[in-house]
Amino acid sequence: MPREDRATGRGRRQLRPGRSRGVAVALSTLALALAAAAPAVVAPAAAAAAEPQEPVIRVTAADVPVPVTPSGSATAVTWCPTGSVLLGGGVRASGINVTDPVPPINGLRAKGTFPSHADGTQINDQTGEIPEYWAGVGDFFGQPEDGARVSSFAVCVSGATLLGQLAVRAQLAIGPREAGIVQTTAACPGGTVAVSGGGLALSGSVAGLKTVSSFPSDAAGNPLPDGATDPRYWTAVVVGSGPAPANTRTMASVMCAKPADIDIRVVRKDGLGPQVSNGQVISTASCPADLALLGGGEHLQRGAGGAYAADAYVRGSYPSDPAGVPAGNGSTNPSSWSSLIAAGGSGGTGDQVTSTFALCADFDHDTSTSLATNTTSPLFGRPVELTASVLPALRTVGSPTGTVTFSDGTAPLATVALTAAGNAVFRTSGLQPGTHQITASYSGGPTFHPSSTAPTAITVGFSEPCLTTVHKSTLTVRPEQALCIGPGGQQKGAVNVEPGGALAVTGAEIVGTVSSSGASAFTLCQSSVSGGVTVQAGTGLVLIGSDHLPCAGNTIKGALNVTGNTGGVQIIGNTTGGSLTVKDNGGNGPDPENPVPAVTTNQVGGSLSCSGNTPTLRQTANTAHGSRSGQCK
Repeated sequence: MPREDRATGRGRRQLRPGRSRGVAVALSTLALALAAAAPAVVAPAAAAAAEPQEPVIRVTAADVPVPVTPSGSATAVTWCPTGSVLLGGGVRASGINVTDPVPPINGLRAKGTFPSHADGTQINDQTGEIPEYWAGVGDFFGQPEDGARVSSFAVCVSGATLLGQLAVRAQLAIGPREAGIVQTTAACPGGTVAVSGGGLALSGSVAGLKTVSSFPSDAAGNPLPDGATDPRYWTAVVVGSGPAPANTRTMASVMCAKPADIDIRVVRKDGLGPQVSNGQVISTASCPADLALLGGGEHLQRGAGGAYAADAYVRGSYPSDPAGVPAGNGSTNPSSWSSLIAAGGSGGTGDQVTSTFALCADFDHDTSTSLATNTTSPLFGRPVELTASVLPALRTVGSPTGTVTFSDGTAPLATVALTAAGNAVFRTSGLQPGTHQITASYSGGPTFHPSSTAPTAITVGFSEPCLTTVHKSTLTVRPEQALCIGPGGQQKGAVNVEPGGALAVTGAEIVGTVSSSGASAFTLCQSSVSGGVTVQAGTGLVLIGSDHLPCAGNTIKGALNVTGNTGGVQIIGNTTGGSLTVKDNGGNGPDPENPVPAVTTNQVGGSLSCSGNTPTLRQTANTAHGSRSGQCK
């Protein structure tokens, strides 16, 4: 039979190149090995020419009609596009249109879903055979109806998943041969995990037999709770309501894979089954947004009295969207798994709970980030080079991409892109005196988890002890020197900073003028200066009061001139007796979120002039008794 085109409704035939031709055939009986079946083998949509690097989950689907006879049965089979690997699949029995939310009321059910050969026979030899096909079986156990069909869904993955070779393990149990319940559990070998599974009642189309559960479990067959990780077992439950052939079997199948550093999480949703005659319940479990759907299952549990409702049955267990709509042929990255539980005409399921399971994978790889520095005790104003290296936990997955953020405590310093070798380098001379706890945090990439380092202590110091007493005479900071005037220090005389020198003044008093030309760093915080201050042509950060770093403003009785500095400027919270001139400055300031020259909240006794500063000057809340011009108008 041609497969119905879901987009147009027109029938079309697709055959997989290099495979024997498959023909859709409706079956009146389902033999023990399904050997008599000749199911539909429908080619999926063609794979994209170039797959992205991130793993892609793709769904292929095939559907075939179920013969309109009281014992009508049919099997649909599908497979994965070239370049992808079968993870698992599902099944759905439906009306004329497989997306029709209104089910027929004739007892059409999903008899089973399982990994198969091309002809729809189940793989159950436990020899490690790698399955390529997924089958779904549907049959009637009540009044047949035209337009009924069964759909098979294959869930496929392409891209670098590191799941290794997927193989199937199956477990067969005898029965049920009469009214009763048979449960069996298939196990993945040690070192592997379950990525999907299936269940099937093998006995031919016996109306009283139905597969009511196929779900991830523990070794004893108990359904796994929500949030369980890395499952290894799969359980199937078949219910019989009367005599069945002696060769009746219950089969559980589980698809197993080596997970490398991939984590698989179980998402479970519980609710009551249908509560009215001829009713149905669609229950959906959805993966978190950062995880990929691999497979799923369902569990129709017994009621409080220990029994199943007489005519409750499974109509589907399939990949879907969060609303329970089945994933279409060729669709990618479905988010959810749905189960469809129906009730016949003799009543609902009452207190029977239906559980739906989604197996969700985290395909991103673990990383580790390390931090190295060329020195842990630099002089103030001298550069520190920080190198972050990001490595994947598995060396075979390539180099991480993304960015590294270097931080001083909780304050970010810079964000740097990783090189192809997985390194990020940040060089700065802007660290202020004292000890800094530096960390490097990797942002994560398309297939890599974030990671960060423990703090590395870097202590910024000086060429000689800080001046904390009275010093009379001119103080000159020579090239390559880094000097400090600290709390209690009184400098009585001019201060001159020569090119390449660095000076930090905090909580001190200067009686005289301050002149800095070509300094590698200049800091003036919470201090008083009786004369004027001129800072020009500096190559490092100029900090004269700050709203980002702990540096309170200053009192300067003379004029303040800050000109031609290239390493970033902040002039904040100062009071000057003379004019304030800020001209031709540039470079990144200490705030990475607003790295521009900043002039704010200053009280200026004379004129305020700002010009030629790039990037655009940040200036607010300044007051001036004289004229204002340029960027500070």
